[in-house]
Amino acid sequence: MRKIIISFCILFAALSLQAQSVNGIRIDGGNTPILVYLGGNQISLPTTTCFVANLKSGYYTVEVYATRFTRPGERVWKGERLYNERVYFKGNGVMEIMVNGRDEMRPDNRPGRPEHGGHRPVYDRYDRVMNKQLFQAFFDNVKNEPFEKDRIALINAALASSDFTVDQCLQLVKFYAFDNERMKIMKMIYPRIVDKEAFFMVINSLTFSSNKKKMYDFVKEYSEH
Repeated sequence: MRKIIISFCILFAALSLQAQSVNGIRIDGGNTPILVYLGGNQISLPTTTCFVANLKSGYYTVEVYATRFTRPGERVWKGERLYNERVYFKGNGVMEIMVNGRDEMRPDNRPGRPEHGGHRPVYDRYDRVMNKQLFQAFFDNVKNEPFEKDRIALINAALASSDFTVDQCLQLVKFYAFDNERMKIMKMIYPRIVDKEAFFMVINSLTFSSNKKKMYDFVKEYSEH
């Protein structure tokens, strides 16, 4: 009798696990941060792996875009489209879609697809940086604002949709005469600097060594979070 009860418990547990099994589509970006869209709707924040659970059987349009991880309050950036297919999910089990880097897709590796040409473009960290003409127009607007609060509002508006280079940041910083003003602008723009390795040139525009140290401490603290 005891053996029967034990066998029944094992069978019940197995059936329970089967009933609770998760079905769906798993999208894996490997080491590449991705955004996933299903049926035209964004279903993930920046991630490397996304699992869409409990889907019914049928066809689904899956799009995957390159992105980057963001800090709280930062705008999610949608970059190059890495994958765009209408797939059929049978309604059970797990369907795997592997997006391996930016120059290869599995399982349907088709580097010569018409919309992509012979090879896939490489992600460029300068994609969101204003070009020379646009930045000059932006900088002129900043200089022409008579009130500081309006200048700050204009810079914040630009930061919501654009990245900056060290050279652009330096131009903005040098518009201000005093260290405390320059440091305020540096701290605003630093998270959006694409060539952070050269940011020491901006810090060196400060007059006092104590303020330079404060900015280096700020950069160090930022990089550790």
